[in-house]
Amino acid sequence: MIDGRWLRAGIVLAVVALVALVYFLPKGAGTKSSAEAELKDSTSASTFSEAEFKSRSKSKLDWNLTSKLDSLEKLLVNSPKDTVLLDSIAAVWDGVGVPGMSASLFEQKAKHTGFERTWLNAAYRYFDAYKAAQDSVEAAWFVSKAMNSYGTVLELNPTNLDAKTDLGILYAEASPEPMKGITLLREVVTVNPKHENAQMNLGFLSMKSGQFDKAIERFRNVLEINPSRIDSYVYIGEAYLGKTNKDSAIVNFTIFKNLTNDQEMIKQIDQYIAEINKQ
Repeated sequence: MIDGRWLRAGIVLAVVALVALVYFLPKGAGTKSSAEAELKDSTSASTFSEAEFKSRSKSKLDWNLTSKLDSLEKLLVNSPKDTVLLDSIAAVWDGVGVPGMSASLFEQKAKHTGFERTWLNAAYRYFDAYKAAQDSVEAAWFVSKAMNSYGTVLELNPTNLDAKTDLGILYAEASPEPMKGITLLREVVTVNPKHENAQMNLGFLSMKSGQFDKAIERFRNVLEINPSRIDSYVYIGEAYLGKTNKDSAIVNFTIFKNLTNDQEMIKQIDQYIAEINKQ
């Protein structure tokens, strides 16, 4: 996600981590640009094995949780439409941070109930599973499942702008049709100019394409919508660096520094500003 034209090489910043957390990189992971490139070149996710993924995920659990899952799954065999059981198993996987497993359970539930909210719960988790994917095949599988789930949500309710936003992000960042994603995000802000997530992600996409003025406008929109999104000042600062306007960049980094209570972040920003001033 990080464009080398506007982030200075050799500086490991909390700013970078912040961009990653808010935008689209895996939680708790580093930059995924190479994995995304592999994903876009992938022709099929057919080699992904749900059984292997489940087995691998289970092997990381302690005995008590594994035993609990085994017991619940045995009950589910005889009552595959029992939504209480599906919720209970999903809750275990959510509790240990394996969205790829809980997503499949919500998908099963959604197929039985047909509820928009349940499809959305599956979609959100498949999206998170994509962000946490360990390789391009795994990522491609979860992207496909997330897209299908969001697509079903929109079939049920075309006005669900949160679903359309997430689907737009997936198309823009993890498919051979990035413009389709951008179009979806633009449709969202046309209907609701105050949709914070859509505005934010259009800002990031503008950054990636070097459209720094547009990015600044998007991030300022986010601040108008939600003044507590002080991370937007960091992104505005990065956009100004892309325009080689160091003074405006430092102004925005300083605003962020003065608003945050995160002492480590303040330290990182001070180091970043010092590095910029040397150039």
